[in-house]
Amino acid sequence: MKKSFLVVIAVVCVAVGLTLIASGWAQMPSTALKDQDYTQPEPYTAKIFGPWNEAVAATHVPQVTFEKMGMGLKVTVQIDNHPMDAQKPHWIMWIKLEDMKGNKLGEKMFKATDPGPAVAVFELPVMYDKIKAFERCNVHGIWLNEAAVELK
Repeated sequence: MKKSFLVVIAVVCVAVGLTLIASGWAQMPSTALKDQDYTQPEPYTAKIFGPWNEAVAATHVPQVTFEKMGMGLKVTVQIDNHPMDAQKPHWIMWIKLEDMKGNKLGEKMFKATDPGPAVAVFELPVMYDKIKAFERCNVHGIWLNEAAVELK
């Protein structure tokens, strides 16, 4: 009697776990994923951070600064306080820059062994009013900051 009761409990636990996964409650990746293995409907932001919390968002949202450069713009994108650690593994995989129409303006790839913080500098030949900066963490996914151009 006790053995069959334990089997029923185990089956119920597995069923509940599969239901949670199917419903989206258990979507947090516990291991590093390769770019081609990872799908995410929308990038996370400081306000919409998906399954993560505000502390995770604070270390993943790209920080963007601008400087006038001739007729164009120098854009620096930096991810502060984020590890670049091949042992965990946990690191920033890339930083990309787009205009507001989705045209790619630049991209910089990183390795887990690169020193932190992850920084990318883009020199754009024309001025923009607003840009999109993206970063991809191998554990926490893709993050976005839509930044209005404010010159120093």
